[in-house]
Amino acid sequence: MKKLNLGSGQDYQEGYVNVDNNPNYKADIIHDLNIFPYPFPDGEFTTIQAIHIIEHLDNPLRFLQELHRLAKDGAEIIIKCPHFSYNWFHPLHKSAISTRLFDFLDHHNSEYYGDVNFEIKKITLKWLGRTDLGKRKNLLIRFFNSIIGFLANLNLSFTERIWCYWVGGFEEIVFEVRAKK
Repeated sequence: MKKLNLGSGQDYQEGYVNVDNNPNYKADIIHDLNIFPYPFPDGEFTTIQAIHIIEHLDNPLRFLQELHRLAKDGAEIIIKCPHFSYNWFHPLHKSAISTRLFDFLDHHNSEYYGDVNFEIKKITLKWLGRTDLGKRKNLLIRFFNSIIGFLANLNLSFTERIWCYWVGGFEEIVFEVRAKK
């Protein structure tokens, strides 16, 4: 079972092949994730994670196609990124991502890109993600975070179209998908 941690940055993970473009971070492989193909053979990984990296890339859909190439059939893929309603807080973000990201790889969509197939296991919006929640020890804030998260995830389309503007946006989207080949 081979695992890949793309854009590892300061989050080097034991048991994973850690890839980052910054030579100042500990990484197993230094590689710019805007350059395709990545230096791995087809179907090499059973687990792939990309934590807060896709929003920094020039072409998020090409990135997803590359993940599909690298994944074995049935590989688990976790992608975390800012929601579009929170995205522009960081000056190096290039793309704003919505929960409908994988719709553009669906053959049933009139506008789809690439001959790849993913099974969506779960998509979750987080009002306060890993950075804000870690800074906030207040139990009341944590309580509201759990309530808002529960309600927001009941209907992602309604949340993105209307509700995200009522509660000030969502810090993070978590995509849990499986590669199908």
